[in-house]
Amino acid sequence: MSDPSSPSPAEVENLVVLFVGFAFATFLYGLTFFQMYIYFTRYSNDYTWTRILVGTLFVLDTASAGLVSDLLYHYLITMFDVTMDVLYATPAFCIQYLLLVILTLITQLFFASRLHTVCGGPTSITSRSVSTVVLFCAFIAFVFGLTSVGQFFQQRQLSTFASPSMAIIAGMSQGFAALANIIIFIAMCWSLRPARYPDMLQPEGVVENLVVLFVGRGLGLVIIQLAYLGTFVASPGKPYWIAIQMMTPRIYANIVLGLLITREVRHGVGLNEEDTMSDRHDSQSDAFQGSLRFRDRKATQQSSSFSQQGENSRSTEIEETSKSYPDDQNSSSVHSHCSEQHGYDKGSLS
Repeated sequence: MSDPSSPSPAEVENLVVLFVGFAFATFLYGLTFFQMYIYFTRYSNDYTWTRILVGTLFVLDTASAGLVSDLLYHYLITMFDVTMDVLYATPAFCIQYLLLVILTLITQLFFASRLHTVCGGPTSITSRSVSTVVLFCAFIAFVFGLTSVGQFFQQRQLSTFASPSMAIIAGMSQGFAALANIIIFIAMCWSLRPARYPDMLQPEGVVENLVVLFVGRGLGLVIIQLAYLGTFVASPGKPYWIAIQMMTPRIYANIVLGLLITREVRHGVGLNEEDTMSDRHDSQSDAFQGSLRFRDRKATQQSSSFSQQGENSRSTEIEETSKSYPDDQNSSSVHSHCSEQHGYDKGSLS
């Protein structure tokens, strides 16, 4: 006979999922705090709206992490003697779900604003079209998400998410959010390709390219949202999607913060990737050497080659000028002529 005091397999599964989700969410929150500190220490004169965005993301992510901790405390400490074969959503869990919906919208609005800039600006039809599609999908996901949160408050038993009425609403919210993230990723990759911005610094190596794709282009948003959608659609009555839901707000916040703190900085103001090379050269003295700071070796080699050609050309002209003068002519004339030619070359190069 089995020990009646031993936990059932369903209880073990529920508690393991909750603890794993809490552990990863706590680790990612530490990364959120670290990136927030870097931003406010290095970008002290950044644009007001960007600073408000960073502060809002940090406050919402902090509140979400606190609610996740309260949820784990409730299940592992407060309800220690109660059988946990079936999970019930506490008020903290419902509010954490609401914060996830809000953080998802804020992140997608931020990337929609980036697309509005990099796709051609306010006068471009492509820019307006792509931004409008992303905004449409984001707001549809937000509306369905709020509806799902309302159902969550009414039906506290998590297994009820397997019912068609609740599963469809939650699935629509996650599906439109995933669609918006996919559009963001494709549009960012297409808009920031080297052919459109030839002066933009390019990544070098596998690691730098992966960082650019995951953070700068939004691949991380696609991966976490598809994982969330896939686990929920596959098993809406199981607790597996809860662990991913705990991590999703941290992923969203960290991708936005990671994109912001890997910008070049000039006089405390961040410069985006698509900014000109002249702006970047001005910012080299106080730039943050992040993962997106890549050297333009090709431009450096071209500049060195151009300088060498100029030196060789001046040497040849000096020799020819020296030969053209008679032997009895004062050598100071040769020196004066070469100096004037050298000064002209300097002026033309500048």
